Amino acid sequence: MINFAKGACALGKIVYRTKNTSTQSTAICEAFCKALENKAAKEKTTTLFDAYCKTMSKPEVANRHAARIVGDIEQKSNELKAIADKILKNSGVDAAVSARVKGVDSSASKIIKKFTGFQKKGYESVKENIYDIMFGKGTREVIGDSYGFRYIINSEKTGGRKSSLKLYESILENSQQNSKNFSLTGFEDYYGKGITPYGNKAIRDKFAQLQYQTPSGKTKETVSSFTEKPAGYTRTNINARINGVNVEIQVGGKHTTKWGDVEHILYDMRQNKPLDMSKYTPEQKELALQIQKAYQEVLARKSGHTADEFCEKYLNKLWESFREAEIKNLDTPMYPAFPKGFPEILKVENLLKLAHD
Repeated sequence: MINFAKGACALGKIVYRTKNTSTQSTAICEAFCKALENKAAKEKTTTLFDAYCKTMSKPEVANRHAARIVGDIEQKSNELKAIADKILKNSGVDAAVSARVKGVDSSASKIIKKFTGFQKKGYESVKENIYDIMFGKGTREVIGDSYGFRYIINSEKTGGRKSSLKLYESILENSQQNSKNFSLTGFEDYYGKGITPYGNKAIRDKFAQLQYQTPSGKTKETVSSFTEKPAGYTRTNINARINGVNVEIQVGGKHTTKWGDVEHILYDMRQNKPLDMSKYTPEQKELALQIQKAYQEVLARKSGHTADEFCEKYLNKLWESFREAEIKNLDTPMYPAFPKGFPEILKVENLLKLAHD
């Protein structure tokens, strides 16, 4: 009888190590694909697909893969940062650029989440993802933001034109000039209700006309979306594959960027994620715990009001005030009135104390 767990573990090692699809690795992957497509002979028999997902979902396995992925990408970090700097320079925009390699813990967590999700959805629903893992760069295919860089715009306009649009055009130009090593897979223009987005229809249409190839060789259209976010989140997220690395590019202004980093603590709580307080001072940790307790009460409706109401009546309006400050070139945003019935520890003045200066 085939030992599915050992086979899945061996496959995990093979698809990670496979940089270019060789004849041997192709044969192994094709055999695996056929095994996935064959239904189990008995109702309770574990399929190779299930065993593979279970193996990759184990923390110790995910951590080993994550450590290797992070190590590989750290070796490419300088060349990726150079590309980010070049895009900014060519745009002529007054902005800062920051970059980071996704950490081992975060990468391992995403691997576990993805493979657990694959198993819940079933092979037929996710087989294209599995093929991309096998024929692409291995496990790193499930991490869409292994590397990220962020443009923080200082001036709303450059030479009479919207600065963000000039940045998007510079990104498009770089992709066209380096099509073999720079492909754009997604353009997500997020905005809050009544808030001016960073993009516009014309730029979204340009991204929507693009195509890219998946690691398994399938041609797909670049996803270009325009999405209203209930809590007011306003910025642009662009997904790209640069020099074989999945990269997330964020574009936003100086006020919304600072506020977004702070408001993320509330977003994590809405997503039932553990709070990362590793960068907080002792005073900030104490404040964060108070904010956490108060917001948990809002989420549990203990105050008689819902989290949706708090998003609509306060968080969305805060995003709007920060975005308006960028458009009007204000040093200090005009904050909205705090809505009655909610814990006052959740006021923006308190939340901003958690910012990293």
